[in-house]
Amino acid sequence: MIVKQINRKIVLLMAIIGLLPSIALKAQDTLTVSLSKALEIAMSKSPTIKVADKEIQRVDYSKKEKFAALFPTISASGAYQRTLKKQKMYFTIPGFPSDPNGFEVGQDNTFNAGISAYMPLISATLWATLQMTETDAQLVLESARSSKLSLINQVSKAYYAILLTQDSYNVIKRSYDNTVENARIIQNKFKQGTVSEFEWIRADVQVRNAQSNVVSAESAVNMSILQLKMLMGIDMFTGLKVEGNLADFESKMYGDILAIDTTTLKSNTDLKQFDIKAMQLNHALKIQKASWWPTLAASFSYQYMSMADDAIALSAYRWFPTSSAAVSLSIPIFQGGARIYKQKQLQIQIDEMKDQRDNLRRGLELQVISCLDNIKKAIEKIASNKEGLRQAEKAVVISKKLYEVGSSTYLDLTNTELAYISAGVSYNQSIFDYLSAKADLEKLLGKDSPQQ
Repeated sequence: MIVKQINRKIVLLMAIIGLLPSIALKAQDTLTVSLSKALEIAMSKSPTIKVADKEIQRVDYSKKEKFAALFPTISASGAYQRTLKKQKMYFTIPGFPSDPNGFEVGQDNTFNAGISAYMPLISATLWATLQMTETDAQLVLESARSSKLSLINQVSKAYYAILLTQDSYNVIKRSYDNTVENARIIQNKFKQGTVSEFEWIRADVQVRNAQSNVVSAESAVNMSILQLKMLMGIDMFTGLKVEGNLADFESKMYGDILAIDTTTLKSNTDLKQFDIKAMQLNHALKIQKASWWPTLAASFSYQYMSMADDAIALSAYRWFPTSSAAVSLSIPIFQGGARIYKQKQLQIQIDEMKDQRDNLRRGLELQVISCLDNIKKAIEKIASNKEGLRQAEKAVVISKKLYEVGSSTYLDLTNTELAYISAGVSYNQSIFDYLSAKADLEKLLGKDSPQQ
């Protein structure tokens, strides 16, 4: 008897520990979300999307930075030079004695201040580089779209996982309630002496095992909710409740599949990013070819200068301006063949990417076929498991009536309960498998929002 009391306390303690997360969440405001609402919150609060948006902004600034090369570069300068030892000059005149000491030239102090400007007039390399910035921006935008598609896929699967754990919990909880009721009936029969103590003990053990399953199911629900919160980017202590159940998606699954266009991969983000990278290589080849062309640039300089010895007062310094304007032409002639070999390398890379794209496309087509096959199998399982669940529910009712009138054993009753749990979990799992495969297919096809 003491052992039974200790076991009851242990089970009660486990149940309380399992319910602690849900009790803590109920203390906060509860947020009820549908799949569309969960995605909307994730798109606005998820750090993944925020990072992608900042990257777009960064590339926009980078684009403006490169366009700044079209404008003049203006700089100011100033310099001071102190002569420590002046240069000496010697003159030798035929027929006259020369001065062996010579004489010093130059000034003790030199001051210089001015402004200069430089601007490219014709530069094929610069123009080709500016064209490449547009491609860089396209790649970042597509990368941000890829992050969005991945988040949609993850949030959708996390949402479906919550529905799976909740529906599985409901199946296990219903079986647990049946087990408790059966144990109560057996306990009354044991007190009346119509069943053995062994029968009662076995029923009591069955109840405790079922209770452990309920606690594990509750823990699975709580963990799946926390996973969705993390993906949505909301506070982990905010209460969250999801709408609906897996069976709601069964009625419209055929229409969802018919609405998906599986004949094209034109919106696939991996394929689009690959194409943009190929464009970058083509632009890099254009830049390399542009390095063969001459460049023309204009420059301007305006300076003030003063030179004076220490003996002259500062107020007596004479400042004089100098200015110049120039146009320079640079014609590349020979660099040891480096440019030719660089062009050949880029051309080989471009040719390689054509073969790599074909391989990528075939891989994506394989994934699409695999997803469609998984969806087809899941739909077949749903139909079969739904009928199995209906039969299992009916078997539980019949078995309970047979046991009450003494026409079946408790083992038969236990087996029908286990069969009911297995059928319910299998039915829910098949719907989840269908939804998960559909979410993966939508990601492959580049759909920006899942079908509700």
